[in-house]
Parts: sequence; structure tokens; C-alpha cells
Amino acid sequence: MRRTGALVLMVGLCMTGMMLGACSSGSDNDGAQLVSSRSYSGHETDADANNFVNVYPEMVGTRLDDCKTCHRAGVEGTDTEKIYNVCDYCHLLEFPDDKSETGVPETFEDTLNVYGLAYLDAGRDQEALSIIRAADTDGDGYANDVEIRDLRYPGDADSRPDQILSPVIELSLTDIEAMPFHEQFMLMVTTKQQFDDYVTYSGVTISDLLDAAGVDLDGAEGITVFAPDGFGKDFSMEDITRKFPNGVFYKTPVFDDPLMELVNYSEPLFGAYQNGDEINDPLRLMLAFLRDGALLDRAYYDAASGKLTGEGPYRLIIPQLVPSRPDRGKSYGPYGDGWDYDPDIDHNAGACVRGACVIRVNPMPEGYEEFDWKNGWSLIEDGTVVIYGYGVSPDR
Repeated sequence: MRRTGALVLMVGLCMTGMMLGACSSGSDNDGAQLVSSRSYSGHETDADANNFVNVYPEMVGTRLDDCKTCHRAGVEGTDTEKIYNVCDYCHLLEFPDDKSETGVPETFEDTLNVYGLAYLDAGRDQEALSIIRAADTDGDGYANDVEIRDLRYPGDADSRPDQILSPVIELSLTDIEAMPFHEQFMLMVTTKQQFDDYVTYSGVTISDLLDAAGVDLDGAEGITVFAPDGFGKDFSMEDITRKFPNGVFYKTPVFDDPLMELVNYSEPLFGAYQNGDEINDPLRLMLAFLRDGALLDRAYYDAASGKLTGEGPYRLIIPQLVPSRPDRGKSYGPYGDGWDYDPDIDHNAGACVRGACVIRVNPMPEGYEEFDWKNGWSLIEDGTVVIYGYGVSPDR
């Protein structure tokens, strides 16, 4: 377990050739290629990323070696406001979202923040970065060069050298495996997918996780758990300490039509329960790293769909508040046989954060700059969980 106040775990600068033109690799004065070591998948040798690390070689692998340095996320007051991840916002150009009508980028330039636009206007090369060194593109009172060398974002007015970087606790799989082990067999009820799941998740309860990490929860209000793409879910202190009601095992009939099937049953526990049996496993809010005894498959960005795919290496698991039967997905049926989609059922699977990699303990203390929860792909690659916020002290 490692505690640090420096934020050096984010992914690579994402000023992509896809967004601004043809891509070519950069090189230093001796002709050797400089590669952005934490670059987001697909942009590791991007020309603009390499321009940045040639001018600022000490930034390779830091929080500024990241898409956020030059790109923006959703637009406040529009349908895209809650698209926190800059990569997701850029990908709206290629993968339009039917839910977003306002604030949608129409050109590649629309995805740039003020620093990215300044770089583009100055020539989009290494000289351009030198030209805008002394400028204060985000208007926060600090020159770009000063902000960059202090690991602050020159395109974000909320990121400034006069703010302390939030202290964090970094946990590896080895750290988490050493914590009290928790296992629970449970029902995961989906909303859109055809199949619900009876599955065994194993890992550590959130209560034990925070306790083992040394987080002081006296006065805390709850947590927010983030996925690598910035998706987050809030959970109260009651959720953290709650003993959820036991689930019930339902055995669905055998259907002639495969589209009528609605449950995946986990082995070997499938044979241990009869229809209507109460499931005895204690159910808790937990961070899982095993599914039916196997490590969770790593979450990744699926370029074909533009969506997060996979569960791991960690998934935040919340059981049903009100135990129910499984049901079909919204677009399957109705068949009128008692197993159709029911909007009143607690569809808990959607609240179970896949690729959980950052946990913020709320409320966020004043005067600190938040950890970069909006982009956690490097944490997924490293198998790391970061905890920050209330009760996380650099002295603990």
C-alpha cells in the first residue's frame, strides 16, 4: 500500500492525429523517438503527444501525459455536461449518442480546451508549445509553463499551483488480497441485457477496505466510485455499513425459444439451491476481484462500440436492496409468462461499477485539487485502486 500526494498515474496525452490530422511520431534532437509512456490506447506514438514530451521530457508518465492537457470534456448546461471523460467527449464525433442533442462536438476543434486551441493556432508543432509558454491560456493567473512544471493543467482554470494536490492511497491487488476476504453468491439483475446472473463475487467489503487503508470515516458522508472512463456512482455511509437482505434463488423454466432465456447460472453453486430457497451468503457493498473464482477480465475501451467493456480488474458490487426474481431485458418480449421486464425490480447490475479504479471519500476537503478521476486507464493497466478525499491524510 502506498500513500502519495503527487498524481503521476494518468494516461497519455490524447491530442490525436484522428482529431487534428495525419499522425507521425516525434523525436528528440538526436532523432530518437520519444513515446508518451502513459498514452491512452491507440495514441502511444501520436505526433502531438510526442511534440509535448519533446518540449517537456520530464512530463512523460505524469498526470499531464494525458488527453486532458489539450482536450475538454462535456459542455456545462448541455446534454453532454455529465460526459466527464475527455476521450468519451471526443469519441462523440465517431460514436454519436442519441441521448445528446446539445453540446455535441461538430468538429475536432470543438473537443479542444483553451490550451489545445492555443497550441493549434500557434502552429501545432514543438515551436508552438514554446510560443505559448508565457501565455495564461486558462486565465487562472499562472503562465502555462509555470503550471506545466508544477503538474497543473494549463487548460483548466480549476487546476492551479496554489492548490495542494489531494493526498491519495494507492492499493495494488497484493494489498487488497491481504485484507479480510469476503465472498457472496447473489443475483445481478440487468436492465438492457438479455441475461441476469446468479454469480459468486469475491474480494473485500468496502467497509473493510477503507478500514484497512487507514481512512478516517468520522464525519464522512459516503463515497463515489469511478470507472476508468469517468463514470461514477455515489454510495452513502449506510450503504457501506449495511447488511443487505438475503437474496432468493429462482430457477427459470426451460424455454423452446432461446430469446426467452433470461438467466446465466453460476456453477457449481447452481446445484446447491432449489427454486425459492433463500441464499445464505451475507451480502455487502464490496470491491470484487474474482468472479466465480477467476480474476475479473480487465475493462477496456471497445473501439467498435465506443463503450466500456469488461468488468475488472475490480468491480464495485452492490446487492439488491429489495430481493426479487430475475427478469428479461427491456427489449426482450413481452411474453406474458411472468418473467418479463419489470421496472419496479431493483436492477442492481447497472449500479455495480465495472473497472472500479478510484474511490473518493465525500465530502472533498476544501483547498485541495482533486485526483484525476476522469481518466483512469493507467490504473486499470496497473491493477491499482486509488482512494482520496475526506479522511485521507498524507500523515496517515
